[in-house]
Amino acid sequence: MRVRETLSAFASVAILSLATATMGAQGTGGSSDSADVTEVRNYALTLDKAQKAATAMQSINQMIVANPSLNAALDASSGTTGKETITQQAQYIDSKYPQISTVIHANGLETREFIVITGAIINDVGFVGMKEQGIISSYPPNSITPANATLIEGNWAAFQSIAAKMTPPNSN
Repeated sequence: MRVRETLSAFASVAILSLATATMGAQGTGGSSDSADVTEVRNYALTLDKAQKAATAMQSINQMIVANPSLNAALDASSGTTGKETITQQAQYIDSKYPQISTVIHANGLETREFIVITGAIINDVGFVGMKEQGIISSYPPNSITPANATLIEGNWAAFQSIAAKMTPPNSN
């Protein structure tokens, strides 16, 4: 249960951070986004890369549930890694959690790109989902690229499956 809460909290924080940065940029007429937020928001998603990231995340989630010591180690480090840059987070995962890196690499991705893709999926599927549900009528400026919006809207069922695959299993 703790894994699900930790990863769900990570996803929520990522969405809130990106959404808050987007809304802040709207209000000021400019952008004070970090380079990482800008990179995630501007990442050009492909269905292939999104599916690879989802498969890797699903395997990682299953590994964490099956390995209580890995779960505990990730819980213990979760308070500090979120404050690091994407590059630092990738280096940390590669050096401290080689079993996670192995899963990511086996799915054809580098660790850093996996983190960026995951953030882009969370952000972009979130915004398209809000539009699909009628919560927003149009995308806020700098929230999602037109190409990613078109890709996700045109493949909505596939991206819903991707998001479901990335959701941590219920470990009760």
